[in-house]
Amino acid sequence: MPTFDDPRADAAEASAALRGLAHATRVMPEPAATYPVLGDLLAGVRSLRQVLDQLAAAHVDHRVLARDDAGDQAAGATSALAAADELHQAGTLLDTVEWRLDAAAQHSGRIAWYLAAPSEPARTAARIGTLTLTVWPDEPLGEHQRYAYRIEDSASGESVEGRDLFTGAGAPVDPGRALRELAVYLSAAGEARQYALDNPGSHPENEGLFPQWAAEAALRSYTDLTVFAEFDPASLDVEQAPHSEAAPRWISVVFLDGSEADEVLDLIRREGADAAIERLAGFDFGEETTQAALENGYVYDAPPAGKLDRTATSEVYSLTYNPFMGHVSLLREYDVEPVLTDVELAAAKNRAAAQPSARPSRAAAATDWFARPPASSAHGRGFVL
Repeated sequence: MPTFDDPRADAAEASAALRGLAHATRVMPEPAATYPVLGDLLAGVRSLRQVLDQLAAAHVDHRVLARDDAGDQAAGATSALAAADELHQAGTLLDTVEWRLDAAAQHSGRIAWYLAAPSEPARTAARIGTLTLTVWPDEPLGEHQRYAYRIEDSASGESVEGRDLFTGAGAPVDPGRALRELAVYLSAAGEARQYALDNPGSHPENEGLFPQWAAEAALRSYTDLTVFAEFDPASLDVEQAPHSEAAPRWISVVFLDGSEADEVLDLIRREGADAAIERLAGFDFGEETTQAALENGYVYDAPPAGKLDRTATSEVYSLTYNPFMGHVSLLREYDVEPVLTDVELAAAKNRAAAQPSARPSRAAAATDWFARPPASSAHGRGFVL
């Protein structure tokens, strides 16, 4: 907060506020916000014009107290008058800045911004037998993250959607994992349907998880569903079934401004961007950094950069720096776990048939943080990963 009576404290706060504004305006997702920002900047320039005049007056009024390093009063007074003259010149230049800002604000005030409709969340799909499963992130329910889903059967043409696939508290799991968990519940529905067919009049525990047509489709695709649900894509032989590359996302490793950024910018000027990336990579603590970025929302489809920013890449890192605004940012690639493709699914089935012990057991899966609860706990309140 401004003190209104301590020039040094207020000047430091103004400098910090401008640095913050320079960072905040790198990306402007709401263009309508430009108009009030211009209005505040215009007021700031007018105040700055007054500050320059008052600083110039202070140099003139107190020139009799001025000395140079050798104690010469005449030399000190000469420097004070020269500083006052430069400050007056700067104030005169600010008049032009004020006029231009005022004109820009008037033009901006005539704009009615028509924003595009909010983009739909990214959807991830997999074809399993006659079924097509699709999942996408949904709004959290309290502290619990969740996915919405759609199940389609190409044989009957029927489909169903839901939004009760919960992923526990904290950051959502990746879409591939959510798809495999949805396949688990469909497998359970298929088992329940088979039990009901074998035992007429019975009501197995999981028969109400999905509509009957979905349970019957799950029964027809039961083998594909169970293999898809239980086989870890990371364990596939790359030569046997190469993964389809997914576009990586980027997580923030570190953002620096002020004196810390100045040190890195000096390093870039002396030794180049690779040296800066090597130094900033020391802030990367692996999974700890990844989790912190996911929890705080510092995840990007592409490295964010303003028009005046400069970028450099090295291996998995992307460096963004701005010598004019004085900030530096390092991001790291973050690969979302890929979903099994048709080729991978076929390879998994062949490998699982040849090596049954390679398939993870339900008991082993229960030790996972995202382990599924007993089927009875899922009934009636959604699916919990």
